[in-house]
Amino acid sequence: MHEECAQLLKSVCALKGINMGEWIYQCVREDFVKRAYEDPLVQQMVLAGTYQPGSKAYSLKEAIQEANSKQAAARLSTALEN
Repeated sequence: MHEECAQLLKSVCALKGINMGEWIYQCVREDFVKRAYEDPLVQQMVLAGTYQPGSKAYSLKEAIQEANSKQAAARLSTALEN
């Protein structure tokens, strides 16, 4: 990373009251969750896993399953209306 970018990153982290590791983790986590919903291969990997109840991965899997169920119900409803 260029020195100027590193300094800007450190400044942003200081404004947010977090360290660079926490900021990077947050960014990676947000990107992964987005991909888990939008990328079929990532979603398949998440849904195929077995996770400890109450864990973040377990909650993500449940949320994706719920979103998929709602989408399927909406598609069925639309199909029945036509």
